[in-house]
Amino acid sequence: MPLPPEAGRIAWRSLAGCALVLTAACGGSDAGGGGGGDTLYIGVAAAMTEAARPYFSGVELAVAALNAQRPSSARPFGVRRPPAEQPTQVSVAIALRDDPSVIGVVGHTGSAQTLEAAPVYGDVAGDGANGVVAITPTATNPLVTRAGDWVFRVCPTDLDGARAIAAYAADSLHARRAAVIYRNDLFGRGYTRAFAPVFVEAGGEVTERDPYLAGITEFEAYALRIARQGVDALVVAGGATDAVEITRAIRAAGSRPHILGTDDLAALTTDSVAVREYGDVRYTSFFVADRAATDAARAFVRDYTARFAQVPDHRAALSYDAAMLIGLAALEVGPGRRRIRDRVAATGRERPAYQGVTGEIRFDETGDAVGKTVLVVPVAR
Repeated sequence: MPLPPEAGRIAWRSLAGCALVLTAACGGSDAGGGGGGDTLYIGVAAAMTEAARPYFSGVELAVAALNAQRPSSARPFGVRRPPAEQPTQVSVAIALRDDPSVIGVVGHTGSAQTLEAAPVYGDVAGDGANGVVAITPTATNPLVTRAGDWVFRVCPTDLDGARAIAAYAADSLHARRAAVIYRNDLFGRGYTRAFAPVFVEAGGEVTERDPYLAGITEFEAYALRIARQGVDALVVAGGATDAVEITRAIRAAGSRPHILGTDDLAALTTDSVAVREYGDVRYTSFFVADRAATDAARAFVRDYTARFAQVPDHRAALSYDAAMLIGLAALEVGPGRRRIRDRVAATGRERPAYQGVTGEIRFDETGDAVGKTVLVVPVAR
């Protein structure tokens, strides 16, 4: 499979010397990485479910691209899936970290899981001796990259998403009255705090902010009160299932405000029933296939669609970029885990930015990808 043009250029103006670098590095001068066999594995820390398939597919496509471009003397790349039994996300992280053939991990996919797993990837108990870099594609809480030096992210944060939704509601939908229903946890509260001031500054009014507990709260009472207020927009700071239930309740109450949600609603786009019933619900997305802006992004969409018979969403695209960053770092500096981590950290700082399919990626000192684009799109496109 041909490598997208930008990725080929970034591979990384030193590809001619990679065979020598890899040969020198394979002797284990750096703790961890590349042991236990010929193949260098990129782990995927995601649930083994149909809903999570885009994460695995994105990494699989990246591994194919890396293998297509690697020098003949370089070791091949492979995908390491998590254990079939996943009692906790920490246990998944331990299994991937303790696998000597894993050179980096794409994941975790949620903020809470990534925060829990961060000390494992940094091998805090061993003073980092067996650390392995983890690049999350979709963990958006601002605290994620503050949890350790071995965790990075390629997506925007919740603050970025909330501000984008607020600006879109005010500027594009001309909404002046909005209600917020938020999951009563670290994510929901932070998202609401970021949304409100931007919307108010744009001339809007937040009429109410209602917390809920996932799987427990019944939304009918909230819906009746919001319907009586005649709001222009309803913001759901929660998951896809919550958004469906809230949308159903507000419509049953006889109200039709614009309903706006988080990036988690991307999961609805692959459900034909959800697309039919909730297609006008809008959510934040970090990559949209039909808006691919570069040759690399368009090639990714073409190759992904041909390989998996499905159009990629932002979960797949961000996972692809995360895996490419890990693999290209290994091609440049060898399979040693510490060197790979340091090479990733240098992206966009001491070393060139990576021109990914989701846009240019450059990390700040905390491991956040700065300046990433946030789009607002309907479930049905």
